[in-house]
Amino acid sequence: MSLNKLLLAIALVTAVAAADAQEFRFSAGYNGSNVREAGDERWAGRAGYQFGAELLLGGKWFVRPGAHFQVRNLNYTLAGVDANGEATGTETEFRYTSRLLRVPLSVGVHLLDRDNDAPVNVYLLGGPTALFNMNADLDNDQLEVETSATQWYFGFGGGLELGPLFVEGGYDVAMTDVFHGDAFRTNPQVNQVYAVAGLRLQLAR
Repeated sequence: MSLNKLLLAIALVTAVAAADAQEFRFSAGYNGSNVREAGDERWAGRAGYQFGAELLLGGKWFVRPGAHFQVRNLNYTLAGVDANGEATGTETEFRYTSRLLRVPLSVGVHLLDRDNDAPVNVYLLGGPTALFNMNADLDNDQLEVETSATQWYFGFGGGLELGPLFVEGGYDVAMTDVFHGDAFRTNPQVNQVYAVAGLRLQLAR
């Protein structure tokens, strides 16, 4: 299924689910990076953070669009060069920090019947996520690279609801590269893991 067809299917589910329960969810927490193909630069993930809000539409089955501010950290290593451009054998580690707008559009299911208004519930969810680049810092003034304007992911996860609170974790698989162009020998794809805690604000049922 193409991405456009997938988004259309989610939009149709959203229209049906909108007649049921609705709530805002505010959350904050950790994100980590699992780099595919570390390459010569030896890309490695570092801890980052994110916070934002989502709107849940539906009951047992639901759709959940959202928006989060995300800071993602990666490390990379480059060999030193002399005035003639020859390698000196000295390696230096740098940090690449990107600030992104994370926009997930998830479809999920509660494993307990929402009609019983259970104080405890468990859910599973999955769907596409877009990361829109806001700004990035390579920590190295000698390099000029262009971060991809949009990076696409497809992820899955699950969570636990405890009254007005919830905790959630998930894993997003990268569909696109981090950089636009070839300034590095390796253009990594970066899978993501996240863990957040938050507050549920019910609007209607």
